[in-house]
Amino acid sequence: MDEYEENKGQEEIRYRSLREYSRVDGYLPIDIRLLPEEERLTVRSRTSLENALTEYEELPEPHEKALYDCLRILNAKLDTLIKLLAFQARDYCSLKHEEVNISAGGLSTFAAGDLEQSDMVEIRLMLPTAPYIVFYIYGSVVGVEDVEGRKLVSIEFTVIDEGIREQIVKYVFERQREILRQKRRQ
Repeated sequence: MDEYEENKGQEEIRYRSLREYSRVDGYLPIDIRLLPEEERLTVRSRTSLENALTEYEELPEPHEKALYDCLRILNAKLDTLIKLLAFQARDYCSLKHEEVNISAGGLSTFAAGDLEQSDMVEIRLMLPTAPYIVFYIYGSVVGVEDVEGRKLVSIEFTVIDEGIREQIVKYVFERQREILRQKRRQ
């Protein structure tokens, strides 16, 4: 087998793997940024909720153990609510609604900036099935196409938690049902 046939076979396998999941068009809050070289080795997918649920300072210990335990629990809950609201507001407000074609394996959208094939990117995305939670997903640009003067960027998810992937699958199926319902009404 020569090198051309081997590359063609690998491209066919890659294409099939990208089409492994159902796809749907939507209009979602999203932001994509080019990942600097120094960040690429330490990335992991996460959610804004996970960001908010970290680090609690210990209260001074009062003389009564039961009172201390109650205050500690109450303080932790309040800290969580405050951080959650602050993170969600900040994360959500910085996202712009864009046209997106999405599946659990990747997405394509019109992106600003100078992204090129094989660039690694951070995707911040919010789905309506999980309100007020921003997903941080990492991927590789697998295609850049000029469409009517705009850059259509295709991204394959490379670093994504299975829980986040399941949320995307849930969104895709709910969106497909919504589209079918709209077609039946027409």
